[in-house]
Amino acid sequence: MPQKVFISYAHESEEFSDKVLEFANFLRRKGVDAEIDQYEESPPEGWPKWMMRQIQSADFVLICCSELFFKRANDFSGDDDGLGVKWETSLMLQHLYTLNTNNTKYIPVIFNASDFNNIPLSLQPYTYYDVSVEDKKHKLINRLLGISQSKRPPLGERTDTEEERPPLEPKEQKSMFLSSIIDIDLWDEATWKGMAFVVDQSLRAPPIACFLFDDEKAGNKIFHNLKAGFGEVDEEEEIRLSFVESISEENPLDYKVHFGSSIEVLFNRLEKSGIEPDSTLLMMVSRINEMTPPKAPSSLTMFKHAYSHFKKYYITNAYLTNGQPLPNMDNLIQKNSVSFRVKSEVVCNENDEDIVLFRKNN
Repeated sequence: MPQKVFISYAHESEEFSDKVLEFANFLRRKGVDAEIDQYEESPPEGWPKWMMRQIQSADFVLICCSELFFKRANDFSGDDDGLGVKWETSLMLQHLYTLNTNNTKYIPVIFNASDFNNIPLSLQPYTYYDVSVEDKKHKLINRLLGISQSKRPPLGERTDTEEERPPLEPKEQKSMFLSSIIDIDLWDEATWKGMAFVVDQSLRAPPIACFLFDDEKAGNKIFHNLKAGFGEVDEEEEIRLSFVESISEENPLDYKVHFGSSIEVLFNRLEKSGIEPDSTLLMMVSRINEMTPPKAPSSLTMFKHAYSHFKKYYITNAYLTNGQPLPNMDNLIQKNSVSFRVKSEVVCNENDEDIVLFRKNN
């Protein structure tokens, strides 16, 4: 019986819709029972129930990731635009939640390499296929059709002349878990060059920690994507920002900045998923910068003072205008937690979250 596949996408443009239709026709020619809304004129049960039925009955759901799909999948404003994508996304997220991340059904698909950044955050841990590449397209077909391309050779049969060997002692099973809010390629492109702080000295508004980049356009995209993923408030405090001072006796104002994911939040997520942190290998990606303030008091000192008053702050990217940092207010993310530390308390614990700041190969 042919595998049933439902294709979810956003009607970004007539050209993109035609591309999706051509892709669906290609799948059907290859023996895959692909279904899209363009094949249906007016379902008698109405579009919401039709979409629900398609998603529930499909063996696979292909998500065609585009800029508009990403925006609508992360739009919680309540507006009526793109209700189809929002409805399908809600169904898929609920299904992924009940599957406890054991996803074999929902497959991200892109039509060009630049759309990698438009894969929704909930689907980024899974294998995606760039169908503009012929080899990747045929790998997707083989997966949909259940054709194994495994290079693992079959086991040979044991012969009587083989020497009897004692069984190996069982080894502890380990799981690898990767967590990162850092888009490595985008951060490399942007080149983080420093920090600036916007502080209202009359304490009428919380302070803003601004990230400065050589490539301001790429820096804007970094925080645009972060806000799309976390919203206006980092509710779980998954984003971790740490300032470590007293790093140099010669330059007492110098400090280091560490930006990445919170290991505490990661542990909580592992435990909720039924994974024991002690039996898990953790890999986390973060970014580091060293600041050399020209004079005292440093802007970090004023930021700390304002934070101690409000107990909250904002992060965003900033543009330099006439030598002054101008925060991008569209990308503001509110945070309540920040770490202010000194080097001596970090280096005394080799497992400290900030110990990477002082590794010799850093």
